[in-house]
Amino acid sequence: MSDYQSDSYMDEDYDEFVYSEDESVISISSDNSHHGQARTRAAAAAAATIQSQPSAPAQSQTQYSADYGYEDEECDFFDDNDNDFERAIGTRPTKKAWAVDFKVYDPDGLSATQKATVDRMMPLLATSRGTTTLLLRCYLWREEPLVEDFIADSERTLAKSGLVAHPKPLRIESGNDEFTCEICFTSGADEQYFGLTCGHSFCTDCYVTYAAGKIREGESWRIRCPAPKCKTLLGEESARLLLAEHTDVLDRYEVNLTRSFVNDLDSFTWCPAPNCQYAVECLVPRSAMMTVIPTVNCKCGKAFCFGCKVDDHMPAPCYLVDKWLKKCKDDSETANWLKANTKECTKCKSIIEKNGGCNHMTCRECQHHFCWVCMGPWNEHGQQFYSCNRFSEDSSKNARDSVSKSRAQLERYLHYYTRYNNHEQSVKLARQLLATTEKNMEQMQREMTLSWIEVQFLSDAVDVLSVCRTTLKWSYVLAYYMMSDNQKIIFENNQSDLEMATEQLNELVENPIGQSSIEDIKRKIIDKSTYVKSRWETLLSDTSLGLQENRWQFEE
Repeated sequence: MSDYQSDSYMDEDYDEFVYSEDESVISISSDNSHHGQARTRAAAAAAATIQSQPSAPAQSQTQYSADYGYEDEECDFFDDNDNDFERAIGTRPTKKAWAVDFKVYDPDGLSATQKATVDRMMPLLATSRGTTTLLLRCYLWREEPLVEDFIADSERTLAKSGLVAHPKPLRIESGNDEFTCEICFTSGADEQYFGLTCGHSFCTDCYVTYAAGKIREGESWRIRCPAPKCKTLLGEESARLLLAEHTDVLDRYEVNLTRSFVNDLDSFTWCPAPNCQYAVECLVPRSAMMTVIPTVNCKCGKAFCFGCKVDDHMPAPCYLVDKWLKKCKDDSETANWLKANTKECTKCKSIIEKNGGCNHMTCRECQHHFCWVCMGPWNEHGQQFYSCNRFSEDSSKNARDSVSKSRAQLERYLHYYTRYNNHEQSVKLARQLLATTEKNMEQMQREMTLSWIEVQFLSDAVDVLSVCRTTLKWSYVLAYYMMSDNQKIIFENNQSDLEMATEQLNELVENPIGQSSIEDIKRKIIDKSTYVKSRWETLLSDTSLGLQENRWQFEE
Protein backbone atom coordinates (compact mmCIF):
# COMPACT_ATOMS: atom_id res chain seq x y z
CA MET A 1 0.00 0.00 0.00
CA SER A 2 2.56 2.60 1.07
CA ASP A 3 6.14 2.79 2.27
CA TYR A 4 7.93 5.34 4.40
CA GLN A 5 11.44 6.33 3.42
CA SER A 6 13.93 8.36 5.39
CA ASP A 7 16.11 9.39 2.47
CA SER A 8 16.53 9.16 -1.28
CA TYR A 9 17.78 5.58 -1.05
CA MET A 10 14.49 4.35 0.39
CA ASP A 11 15.71 3.19 3.80
CA GLU A 12 13.68 0.61 5.65
CA ASP A 13 10.59 1.63 7.62
CA TYR A 14 11.03 2.69 11.19
CA ASP A 15 8.89 3.86 14.09
CA GLU A 16 9.07 7.23 15.74
CA PHE A 17 9.31 7.38 19.54
CA VAL A 18 8.05 9.86 22.09
CA TYR A 19 9.99 9.98 25.36
CA SER A 20 8.51 11.19 28.62
CA GLU A 21 10.58 12.98 31.22
CA ASP A 22 11.51 9.69 32.90
CA GLU A 23 12.55 8.34 29.49
CA SER A 24 9.57 6.04 29.15
CA VAL A 25 9.07 5.15 25.51
CA ILE A 26 5.88 5.21 23.53
CA SER A 27 6.08 3.92 19.95
CA ILE A 28 4.18 5.68 17.22
CA SER A 29 4.07 3.81 13.93
CA SER A 30 5.12 5.85 10.93
CA ASP A 31 2.63 3.95 8.70
CA ASN A 32 -0.32 5.87 10.12
CA SER A 33 -2.10 8.80 8.57
CA HIS A 34 -0.36 12.08 7.95
CA HIS A 35 -2.38 13.59 10.75
CA GLY A 36 0.04 12.96 13.60
CA GLN A 37 -0.76 15.75 15.98
CA ALA A 38 -3.63 13.93 17.68
CA ARG A 39 -1.46 10.87 18.16
CA THR A 40 1.33 12.99 19.61
CA ARG A 41 -1.00 14.51 22.18
CA ALA A 42 -2.28 11.05 23.07
CA ALA A 43 1.26 9.81 23.44
CA ALA A 44 2.16 12.74 25.68
CA ALA A 45 -0.87 12.06 27.86
CA ALA A 46 0.05 8.38 28.10
CA ALA A 47 3.60 9.36 29.00
CA ALA A 48 2.31 11.60 31.77
CA THR A 49 0.20 8.71 33.10
CA ILE A 50 3.18 6.41 33.09
CA GLN A 51 5.28 9.04 34.82
CA SER A 52 2.69 9.53 37.55
CA GLN A 53 2.64 5.82 38.44
CA PRO A 54 4.95 4.86 41.32
CA SER A 55 7.95 2.94 40.11
CA ALA A 56 9.33 -0.16 41.82
CA PRO A 57 12.33 0.50 44.07
CA ALA A 58 15.60 -0.05 42.28
CA GLN A 59 17.40 -3.20 43.26
CA SER A 60 21.07 -2.74 44.02
CA GLN A 61 23.78 -4.79 42.42
CA THR A 62 24.75 -6.24 45.79
CA GLN A 63 21.20 -7.32 46.59
CA TYR A 64 20.78 -8.82 43.12
CA SER A 65 24.04 -10.76 43.52
CA ALA A 66 23.03 -12.03 46.93
CA ASP A 67 19.62 -13.17 45.75
CA TYR A 68 21.04 -15.19 42.89
CA GLY A 69 24.23 -16.41 44.48
CA TYR A 70 26.70 -14.28 42.57
CA GLU A 71 29.74 -12.67 44.10
CA ASP A 72 30.46 -9.02 43.43
CA GLU A 73 33.59 -9.71 41.49
CA GLU A 74 31.72 -12.19 39.30
CA CYS A 75 28.97 -9.74 38.41
CA ASP A 76 30.78 -7.66 35.80
CA PHE A 77 27.64 -7.71 33.66
CA PHE A 78 26.00 -5.25 36.04
CA ASP A 79 29.02 -2.97 36.40
CA ASP A 80 27.83 0.62 36.74
CA ASN A 81 30.79 1.82 34.70
CA ASP A 82 30.06 -0.52 31.81
CA ASN A 83 29.24 1.70 28.79
CA ASP A 84 29.36 -1.06 26.20
CA PHE A 85 25.59 -1.39 26.08
CA GLU A 86 23.55 1.14 24.19
CA ARG A 87 19.90 1.69 24.58
CA ALA A 88 18.13 -0.61 22.11
CA ILE A 89 14.61 0.74 22.58
CA GLY A 90 13.84 3.66 20.33
CA THR A 91 16.92 3.43 18.12
CA ARG A 92 16.48 4.18 14.43
CA PRO A 93 18.72 4.38 11.39
CA THR A 94 20.82 7.53 11.23
CA LYS A 95 19.37 9.86 8.62
CA LYS A 96 21.65 11.65 6.22
CA ALA A 97 21.99 15.40 6.69
CA TRP A 98 20.35 16.14 3.33
CA ALA A 99 17.60 13.51 3.54
CA VAL A 100 13.94 14.22 4.29
CA ASP A 101 11.16 11.91 5.45
CA PHE A 102 8.52 11.05 2.91
CA LYS A 103 5.88 8.45 2.21
CA VAL A 104 4.71 7.02 -1.12
CA TYR A 105 1.04 6.11 -1.64
CA ASP A 106 -0.72 4.13 -4.34
CA PRO A 107 -4.44 4.82 -5.06
CA ASP A 108 -5.52 2.18 -2.53
CA GLY A 109 -3.30 3.73 0.10
CA LEU A 110 -4.81 7.17 -0.55
CA SER A 111 -8.32 5.75 -0.19
CA ALA A 112 -7.37 4.02 3.05
CA THR A 113 -5.88 7.23 4.42
CA GLN A 114 -9.05 9.17 3.66
CA LYS A 115 -11.22 6.45 5.19
CA ALA A 116 -9.10 6.32 8.35
CA THR A 117 -9.37 10.09 8.76
CA VAL A 118 -13.15 10.03 8.31
CA ASP A 119 -13.50 7.13 10.77
CA ARG A 120 -11.49 9.06 13.34
CA MET A 121 -13.56 12.24 12.96
CA MET A 122 -17.07 10.74 12.87
CA PRO A 123 -17.32 10.13 16.66
CA LEU A 124 -15.96 13.60 17.40
CA LEU A 125 -18.47 15.39 15.17
CA ALA A 126 -21.35 12.93 15.65
CA THR A 127 -22.27 13.24 11.97
CA SER A 128 -22.84 10.76 9.17
CA ARG A 129 -20.00 9.50 7.00
CA GLY A 130 -21.10 11.58 4.03
CA THR A 131 -21.38 14.77 6.08
CA THR A 132 -18.07 14.17 7.85
CA THR A 133 -16.31 13.55 4.54
CA LEU A 134 -17.68 16.76 3.00
CA LEU A 135 -16.73 18.78 6.08
CA LEU A 136 -13.18 17.45 5.94
CA ARG A 137 -12.93 18.24 2.24
CA CYS A 138 -14.25 21.77 2.80
CA TYR A 139 -11.60 22.27 5.48
CA LEU A 140 -8.93 20.75 3.20
CA TRP A 141 -8.54 17.84 5.65
CA ARG A 142 -7.39 20.09 8.49
CA GLU A 143 -8.85 18.39 11.52
CA GLU A 144 -8.15 20.85 14.32
CA PRO A 145 -9.76 23.94 12.69
CA LEU A 146 -12.78 21.83 11.78
CA VAL A 147 -13.25 20.53 15.32
CA GLU A 148 -12.81 24.00 16.82
CA ASP A 149 -15.36 25.61 14.48
CA PHE A 150 -17.81 22.73 14.83
CA ILE A 151 -17.73 22.84 18.62
CA ALA A 152 -18.14 26.61 18.62
CA ASP A 153 -21.12 26.65 16.22
CA SER A 154 -22.04 23.42 14.45
CA GLU A 155 -24.95 24.86 12.44
CA ARG A 156 -22.86 27.72 11.11
CA THR A 157 -20.03 25.33 10.20
CA LEU A 158 -22.44 23.05 8.33
CA ALA A 159 -24.12 25.96 6.55
CA LYS A 160 -20.77 27.42 5.50
CA SER A 161 -19.97 24.05 3.90
CA GLY A 162 -23.31 23.79 2.13
CA LEU A 163 -24.72 21.16 4.50
CA VAL A 164 -27.53 20.79 7.04
CA ALA A 165 -27.56 19.18 10.46
CA HIS A 166 -30.14 16.46 9.75
CA PRO A 167 -30.36 15.78 6.00
CA LYS A 168 -33.25 13.76 4.68
CA PRO A 169 -32.57 10.40 3.01
CA LEU A 170 -31.52 10.88 -0.60
CA ARG A 171 -33.52 9.12 -3.31
CA ILE A 172 -34.76 9.56 -6.85
CA GLU A 173 -38.47 10.34 -6.76
CA SER A 174 -41.40 10.36 -9.19
CA GLY A 175 -45.21 10.56 -9.21
CA ASN A 176 -45.48 14.25 -8.40
CA ASP A 177 -48.03 15.97 -10.64
CA GLU A 178 -46.79 19.38 -9.54
CA PHE A 179 -43.11 18.77 -10.41
CA THR A 180 -41.54 20.91 -13.14
CA CYS A 181 -37.84 20.73 -13.96
CA GLU A 182 -36.31 24.21 -13.69
CA ILE A 183 -33.83 23.44 -16.46
CA CYS A 184 -35.74 21.72 -19.26
CA PHE A 185 -39.26 22.56 -17.91
CA THR A 186 -40.57 19.02 -18.35
CA SER A 187 -43.35 18.17 -15.93
CA GLY A 188 -45.76 15.45 -14.97
CA ALA A 189 -46.09 12.50 -12.64
CA ASP A 190 -44.01 10.24 -14.91
CA GLU A 191 -40.89 12.35 -14.59
CA GLN A 192 -38.13 11.16 -12.28
CA TYR A 193 -36.45 13.91 -10.34
CA PHE A 194 -33.81 14.44 -7.70
CA GLY A 195 -33.25 17.17 -5.15
CA LEU A 196 -30.78 18.02 -2.40
CA THR A 197 -31.53 19.36 1.07
CA CYS A 198 -31.77 22.88 -0.36
CA GLY A 199 -35.15 21.99 -1.93
CA HIS A 200 -34.17 22.56 -5.60
CA SER A 201 -35.30 19.61 -7.68
CA PHE A 202 -34.43 18.77 -11.29
CA CYS A 203 -35.19 15.85 -13.57
CA THR A 204 -32.61 13.07 -13.42
CA ASP A 205 -31.63 13.55 -17.07
CA CYS A 206 -30.69 17.18 -16.49
CA TYR A 207 -29.00 16.41 -13.17
CA VAL A 208 -26.89 13.61 -14.67
CA THR A 209 -25.94 15.77 -17.66
CA TYR A 210 -24.94 18.63 -15.37
CA ALA A 211 -22.91 16.42 -12.99
CA ALA A 212 -21.23 14.53 -15.86
CA GLY A 213 -20.11 17.79 -17.46
CA LYS A 214 -18.57 19.01 -14.22
CA ILE A 215 -16.81 15.68 -13.68
CA ARG A 216 -15.31 15.74 -17.18
CA GLU A 217 -13.95 19.20 -16.35
CA GLY A 218 -12.08 17.63 -13.43
CA GLU A 219 -14.40 18.57 -10.56
CA SER A 220 -15.54 16.21 -7.83
CA TRP A 221 -16.69 17.19 -4.34
CA ARG A 222 -16.97 20.89 -5.23
CA ILE A 223 -19.97 20.25 -7.52
CA ARG A 224 -22.93 22.24 -6.20
CA CYS A 225 -26.65 22.29 -6.78
CA PRO A 226 -27.50 23.47 -10.36
CA ALA A 227 -29.80 26.21 -9.04
CA PRO A 228 -28.39 29.74 -9.45
CA LYS A 229 -26.43 30.99 -6.40
CA CYS A 230 -27.17 27.80 -4.46
CA LYS A 231 -24.15 26.66 -2.42
CA THR A 232 -25.40 23.20 -1.43
CA LEU A 233 -22.81 20.55 -2.27
CA LEU A 234 -23.82 17.51 -4.29
CA GLY A 235 -21.86 15.10 -2.09
CA GLU A 236 -20.41 11.69 -2.81
CA GLU A 237 -23.52 9.71 -1.87
CA SER A 238 -25.72 11.82 -4.17
CA ALA A 239 -23.25 11.57 -7.03
CA ARG A 240 -23.02 7.79 -6.74
CA LEU A 241 -26.82 7.54 -6.64
CA LEU A 242 -27.27 9.67 -9.76
CA LEU A 243 -24.44 8.07 -11.74
CA ALA A 244 -25.13 4.44 -10.80
CA GLU A 245 -25.98 3.58 -14.42
CA HIS A 246 -23.14 5.66 -15.90
CA THR A 247 -20.14 3.62 -14.79
CA ASP A 248 -17.59 5.44 -16.97
CA VAL A 249 -18.54 8.82 -15.50
CA LEU A 250 -18.69 7.38 -11.99
CA ASP A 251 -15.19 5.91 -12.36
CA ARG A 252 -13.93 9.31 -13.49
CA TYR A 253 -15.63 10.86 -10.45
CA GLU A 254 -13.83 8.49 -8.08
CA VAL A 255 -10.50 9.33 -9.72
CA ASN A 256 -11.25 13.05 -9.35
CA LEU A 257 -12.03 12.56 -5.66
CA THR A 258 -8.65 10.91 -5.09
CA ARG A 259 -6.85 13.60 -7.05
CA SER A 260 -8.61 16.34 -5.10
CA PHE A 261 -7.43 14.78 -1.82
CA VAL A 262 -3.81 15.07 -2.95
CA ASN A 263 -4.25 18.48 -4.56
CA ASP A 264 -5.94 19.98 -1.48
CA LEU A 265 -3.07 19.11 0.86
CA ASP A 266 0.22 21.01 0.88
CA SER A 267 1.94 17.94 2.28
CA PHE A 268 1.01 15.78 -0.73
CA THR A 269 1.93 15.90 -4.40
CA TRP A 270 1.67 13.66 -7.43
CA CYS A 271 4.75 12.08 -8.93
CA PRO A 272 5.52 14.07 -12.12
CA ALA A 273 6.62 10.97 -14.07
CA PRO A 274 4.36 10.21 -17.09
CA ASN A 275 1.49 7.83 -16.30
CA CYS A 276 2.63 7.38 -12.69
CA GLN A 277 -0.24 6.73 -10.27
CA TYR A 278 1.69 7.30 -7.05
CA ALA A 279 1.45 10.26 -4.68
CA VAL A 280 4.12 11.36 -2.22
CA GLU A 281 3.66 12.85 1.25
CA CYS A 282 6.42 15.05 2.67
CA LEU A 283 6.02 17.18 5.79
CA VAL A 284 8.77 19.71 5.05
CA PRO A 285 7.09 23.15 5.40
CA ARG A 286 7.30 25.65 2.56
CA SER A 287 9.08 28.10 4.85
CA ALA A 288 12.00 25.66 5.22
CA MET A 289 12.61 25.19 1.50
CA MET A 290 15.03 28.10 1.36
CA THR A 291 17.54 25.90 3.17
CA VAL A 292 16.23 22.36 2.61
CA ILE A 293 16.05 20.51 -0.72
CA PRO A 294 13.20 17.99 -0.21
CA THR A 295 14.25 15.32 -2.72
CA VAL A 296 11.94 12.29 -2.74
CA ASN A 297 11.97 8.98 -4.61
CA CYS A 298 8.77 7.58 -6.05
CA LYS A 299 8.23 3.83 -6.33
CA CYS A 300 8.34 4.20 -10.11
CA GLY A 301 12.01 5.22 -9.82
CA LYS A 302 11.53 8.95 -10.35
CA ALA A 303 13.63 11.19 -8.09
CA PHE A 304 12.30 14.74 -7.89
CA CYS A 305 12.08 17.76 -5.63
CA PHE A 306 8.89 17.82 -3.58
CA GLY A 307 8.95 21.61 -3.44
CA CYS A 308 9.23 22.60 -7.12
CA LYS A 309 8.55 19.24 -8.89
CA VAL A 310 11.80 19.58 -10.87
CA ASP A 311 14.01 16.52 -11.20
CA ASP A 312 16.44 16.00 -8.33
CA HIS A 313 18.49 19.21 -8.06
CA MET A 314 20.54 18.71 -4.91
CA PRO A 315 22.48 20.66 -3.68
CA ALA A 316 20.88 23.84 -5.14
CA PRO A 317 17.78 25.24 -3.33
CA CYS A 318 14.53 25.61 -5.27
CA TYR A 319 14.63 29.40 -5.55
CA LEU A 320 18.13 29.34 -7.09
CA VAL A 321 17.09 26.59 -9.49
CA ASP A 322 14.13 28.67 -10.62
CA LYS A 323 16.35 31.71 -11.22
CA TRP A 324 18.93 29.64 -13.08
CA LEU A 325 16.43 27.95 -15.40
CA LYS A 326 14.91 31.30 -16.31
CA LYS A 327 18.36 32.74 -16.96
CA CYS A 328 19.38 29.79 -19.12
CA LYS A 329 16.19 30.06 -21.11
CA ASP A 330 16.95 33.71 -21.84
CA ASP A 331 20.73 33.68 -22.18
CA SER A 332 22.33 30.38 -23.06
CA GLU A 333 21.32 30.02 -26.72
CA THR A 334 22.64 33.38 -27.82
CA ALA A 335 25.42 34.03 -25.31
CA ASN A 336 28.23 32.52 -27.36
CA TRP A 337 27.22 34.31 -30.57
CA LEU A 338 26.84 37.65 -28.78
CA LYS A 339 30.25 37.26 -27.21
CA ALA A 340 31.95 36.63 -30.54
CA ASN A 341 30.11 39.06 -32.82
CA THR A 342 28.73 42.01 -30.86
CA LYS A 343 29.55 44.80 -28.43
CA GLU A 344 27.41 47.00 -26.20
CA CYS A 345 26.73 50.66 -26.73
CA THR A 346 28.61 52.41 -23.93
CA LYS A 347 25.69 54.74 -23.33
CA CYS A 348 22.46 52.71 -23.50
CA LYS A 349 23.94 49.18 -23.38
CA SER A 350 22.18 48.10 -26.58
CA ILE A 351 23.77 45.12 -28.32
CA ILE A 352 25.42 46.23 -31.58
CA GLU A 353 26.76 44.14 -34.45
CA LYS A 354 29.35 45.68 -36.77
CA ASN A 355 28.21 45.39 -40.41
CA GLY A 356 30.87 47.48 -42.16
CA GLY A 357 34.60 48.18 -42.19
CA CYS A 358 34.48 51.65 -40.62
CA ASN A 359 35.22 51.94 -36.92
CA HIS A 360 32.79 54.85 -36.53
CA MET A 361 29.71 53.34 -34.95
CA THR A 362 26.32 55.01 -34.42
CA CYS A 363 23.85 53.40 -32.03
CA ARG A 364 20.37 53.24 -33.55
CA GLU A 365 18.74 53.39 -30.13
CA CYS A 366 20.37 56.48 -28.60
CA GLN A 367 22.36 57.88 -31.59
CA HIS A 368 25.58 57.70 -29.58
CA HIS A 369 28.76 57.89 -31.73
CA PHE A 370 31.69 55.79 -30.56
CA CYS A 371 34.76 53.95 -31.79
CA TRP A 372 34.43 50.19 -32.35
CA VAL A 373 38.06 49.59 -31.42
CA CYS A 374 38.50 51.56 -28.19
CA MET A 375 34.77 52.06 -27.41
CA GLY A 376 35.44 55.76 -26.64
CA PRO A 377 33.37 58.74 -27.91
CA TRP A 378 33.99 59.36 -31.60
CA ASN A 379 34.24 63.15 -31.24
CA GLU A 380 37.54 62.75 -29.39
CA HIS A 381 39.22 61.05 -32.36
CA GLY A 382 39.80 64.25 -34.39
CA GLN A 383 41.03 63.46 -37.86
CA GLN A 384 41.96 59.83 -37.07
CA PHE A 385 38.80 58.42 -38.59
CA TYR A 386 40.00 54.90 -39.37
CA SER A 387 42.57 54.22 -36.70
CA CYS A 388 42.53 54.34 -32.93
CA ASN A 389 45.50 54.92 -30.67
CA ARG A 390 43.68 56.59 -27.77
CA PHE A 391 43.98 53.82 -25.20
CA SER A 392 45.03 56.20 -22.44
CA GLU A 393 42.15 58.65 -22.78
CA ASP A 394 39.91 58.64 -19.73
CA SER A 395 36.67 58.55 -21.71
CA SER A 396 37.88 55.58 -23.77
CA LYS A 397 39.15 53.84 -20.65
CA ASN A 398 35.81 54.35 -18.83
CA ALA A 399 33.92 53.04 -21.84
CA ARG A 400 36.14 49.98 -22.03
CA ASP A 401 35.77 49.40 -18.31
CA SER A 402 32.00 49.46 -18.64
CA VAL A 403 32.09 47.01 -21.52
CA SER A 404 34.69 44.87 -19.77
CA LYS A 405 32.47 44.57 -16.71
CA SER A 406 29.55 43.44 -18.83
CA ARG A 407 31.75 41.00 -20.72
CA ALA A 408 33.20 39.71 -17.47
CA GLN A 409 29.68 38.90 -16.23
CA LEU A 410 29.02 37.04 -19.48
CA GLU A 411 32.33 35.21 -19.18
CA ARG A 412 31.44 34.18 -15.63
CA TYR A 413 28.02 32.95 -16.67
CA LEU A 414 29.47 30.95 -19.57
CA HIS A 415 32.04 29.38 -17.24
CA TYR A 416 29.35 27.89 -15.02
CA TYR A 417 26.86 27.19 -17.80
CA THR A 418 29.42 25.24 -19.85
CA ARG A 419 30.15 22.93 -16.93
CA TYR A 420 26.48 22.66 -16.00
CA ASN A 421 25.61 21.72 -19.57
CA ASN A 422 28.52 19.27 -19.82
CA HIS A 423 27.27 17.25 -16.88
CA GLU A 424 23.70 17.46 -18.17
CA GLN A 425 24.79 15.92 -21.46
CA SER A 426 26.81 13.30 -19.60
CA VAL A 427 23.69 12.28 -17.66
CA LYS A 428 21.81 11.87 -20.94
CA LEU A 429 24.66 9.76 -22.33
CA ALA A 430 24.46 7.51 -19.28
CA ARG A 431 21.85 5.42 -21.11
CA GLN A 432 24.32 4.73 -23.89
CA LEU A 433 26.99 4.00 -21.31
CA LEU A 434 24.63 1.55 -19.63
CA ALA A 435 24.09 -0.25 -22.96
CA THR A 436 27.87 -0.42 -23.46
CA THR A 437 28.29 -1.66 -19.91
CA GLU A 438 25.78 -4.44 -20.47
CA LYS A 439 27.77 -5.57 -23.51
CA ASN A 440 30.93 -5.58 -21.41
CA MET A 441 29.14 -7.59 -18.75
CA GLU A 442 28.03 -10.14 -21.35
CA GLN A 443 31.59 -10.31 -22.69
CA MET A 444 32.91 -10.98 -19.20
CA GLN A 445 30.37 -13.76 -18.76
CA ARG A 446 31.40 -15.45 -22.00
CA GLU A 447 35.17 -15.11 -21.72
CA MET A 448 35.59 -15.57 -17.98
CA THR A 449 32.68 -17.92 -17.19
CA LEU A 450 31.17 -15.56 -14.65
CA SER A 451 27.56 -15.33 -13.49
CA TRP A 452 25.42 -12.26 -14.10
CA ILE A 453 25.57 -11.34 -10.42
CA GLU A 454 29.37 -11.42 -10.42
CA VAL A 455 29.53 -8.72 -13.11
CA GLN A 456 26.76 -6.59 -11.61
CA PHE A 457 29.38 -4.22 -10.17
CA LEU A 458 29.59 -2.53 -13.60
CA SER A 459 25.89 -1.64 -13.61
CA ASP A 460 26.14 -0.39 -10.04
CA ALA A 461 29.07 1.84 -11.02
CA VAL A 462 27.01 3.37 -13.85
CA ASP A 463 24.22 4.17 -11.38
CA VAL A 464 26.74 5.92 -9.13
CA LEU A 465 28.02 7.92 -12.11
CA SER A 466 24.54 9.07 -13.06
CA VAL A 467 23.70 10.24 -9.53
CA CYS A 468 27.04 12.04 -9.08
CA ARG A 469 26.87 13.82 -12.43
CA THR A 470 23.39 15.07 -11.59
CA THR A 471 24.69 16.44 -8.30
CA LEU A 472 27.70 18.04 -10.01
CA LYS A 473 25.43 19.61 -12.61
CA TRP A 474 23.38 21.42 -9.98
CA SER A 475 26.42 22.21 -7.83
CA TYR A 476 27.52 24.67 -10.52
CA VAL A 477 24.19 26.48 -10.15
CA LEU A 478 24.84 26.87 -6.44
CA ALA A 479 28.40 28.04 -7.12
CA TYR A 480 27.24 30.60 -9.72
CA TYR A 481 25.07 32.49 -7.23
CA MET A 482 27.43 31.99 -4.28
CA MET A 483 29.46 35.06 -3.32
CA SER A 484 33.23 34.56 -3.21
CA ASP A 485 34.75 33.97 0.22
CA ASN A 486 36.64 31.27 2.10
CA GLN A 487 33.51 29.17 2.50
CA LYS A 488 33.05 29.10 -1.26
CA ILE A 489 36.63 27.86 -1.65
CA ILE A 490 35.85 24.94 0.67
CA PHE A 491 32.73 24.17 -1.35
CA GLU A 492 34.66 24.26 -4.62
CA ASN A 493 37.31 21.95 -3.18
CA ASN A 494 34.64 19.37 -2.35
CA GLN A 495 33.14 19.89 -5.79
CA SER A 496 36.53 19.41 -7.46
CA ASP A 497 37.25 16.22 -5.52
CA LEU A 498 33.91 14.71 -6.55
CA GLU A 499 34.35 15.78 -10.17
CA MET A 500 37.85 14.29 -10.43
CA ALA A 501 36.80 11.00 -8.86
CA THR A 502 33.72 10.80 -11.10
CA GLU A 503 35.81 11.24 -14.25
CA GLN A 504 38.24 8.54 -13.11
CA LEU A 505 35.39 6.11 -12.45
CA ASN A 506 33.88 6.96 -15.84
CA GLU A 507 37.13 5.94 -17.59
CA LEU A 508 37.28 2.65 -15.70
CA VAL A 509 33.68 1.78 -16.55
CA GLU A 510 33.93 2.62 -20.26
CA ASN A 511 36.93 0.31 -20.81
CA PRO A 512 36.90 -2.28 -18.06
CA ILE A 513 38.21 -5.23 -20.09
CA GLY A 514 41.94 -5.25 -20.74
CA GLN A 515 45.00 -7.18 -19.78
CA SER A 516 44.15 -7.10 -16.10
CA SER A 517 42.44 -10.00 -14.42
CA ILE A 518 38.75 -9.87 -13.57
CA GLU A 519 39.61 -9.66 -9.88
CA ASP A 520 41.79 -6.61 -10.51
CA ILE A 521 39.13 -4.92 -12.67
CA LYS A 522 36.42 -5.61 -10.15
CA ARG A 523 38.52 -4.38 -7.24
CA LYS A 524 39.44 -1.14 -8.99
CA ILE A 525 35.86 -0.32 -10.01
CA ILE A 526 34.33 -1.22 -6.65
CA ASP A 527 37.01 0.73 -4.77
CA LYS A 528 36.60 3.77 -7.00
CA SER A 529 32.78 3.57 -6.78
CA THR A 530 33.01 3.49 -3.01
CA TYR A 531 35.32 6.49 -2.99
CA VAL A 532 33.11 8.43 -5.42
CA LYS A 533 30.05 7.76 -3.27
CA SER A 534 31.92 8.94 -0.17
CA ARG A 535 32.89 12.21 -1.92
CA TRP A 536 29.27 12.60 -3.08
CA GLU A 537 28.02 12.18 0.48
CA THR A 538 30.62 14.65 1.74
CA LEU A 539 29.53 17.30 -0.76
CA LEU A 540 25.82 16.88 -0.03
CA SER A 541 26.29 16.70 3.75
CA ASP A 542 28.48 19.79 3.90
CA THR A 543 26.20 21.74 1.57
CA SER A 544 23.06 20.77 3.48
CA LEU A 545 24.56 21.87 6.79
CA GLY A 546 25.95 25.03 5.19
CA LEU A 547 22.52 26.07 3.89
CA GLN A 548 20.92 25.50 7.27
CA GLU A 549 23.68 27.46 9.01
CA ASN A 550 23.51 30.34 6.48
CA ARG A 551 27.18 29.75 5.78
CA TRP A 552 27.04 31.38 2.33
CA GLN A 553 25.72 34.62 0.91
CA PHE A 554 24.01 34.47 -2.47
CA GLU A 555 23.76 37.13 -5.14
CA GLU A 556 20.32 38.51 -5.89
